[in-house]
Amino acid sequence: MDEKQVIKDLPNLFKERKHVTLGMKLVCAFAITYYILYFGLMTYFVFNFNSVYDKVYFGDELNDMVMDNYYELFIARWVLQALIITSLFLVFFKKRWGKFLFMVFTIMLVAIQYQTIYPPAWLIYILEIVILLLIAPLRVVSKFTERIQIETQKINPFKDKDKK
Repeated sequence: MDEKQVIKDLPNLFKERKHVTLGMKLVCAFAITYYILYFGLMTYFVFNFNSVYDKVYFGDELNDMVMDNYYELFIARWVLQALIITSLFLVFFKKRWGKFLFMVFTIMLVAIQYQTIYPPAWLIYILEIVILLLIAPLRVVSKFTERIQIETQKINPFKDKDKK
């Protein structure tokens, strides 16, 4: 192997590669699993809406205004869950705006759930907020530091010491 060829290949060995961080992979994998299961359950409810959400089951405790708009709000929650799953996949494709979209859609979903679910399901709200708070501070993409590249240039055995 020639010295010039080795020098040309060295920068390629330590080229900066972008990877999704491990923390983001773990939290997003859990979130994707959670939201896909939740989306599957909601899809089942969409096709069997009349049998699952019959007015007989709710009684007089449910507000008439909420019941009149319940189907539209249910579809809005279903669409938001699909958008959350899409934004989490965008995070895995190293798109930074996927994390922002996830945070916006999750806040919207929690707000709609709070308005439509009776009685309030606090455990669902807490779980979704915890997922949101875990994903918010994590970096989407990790980088090699500049120090590694500087150190490799110092170690280069084929560098001419006469050239400055």
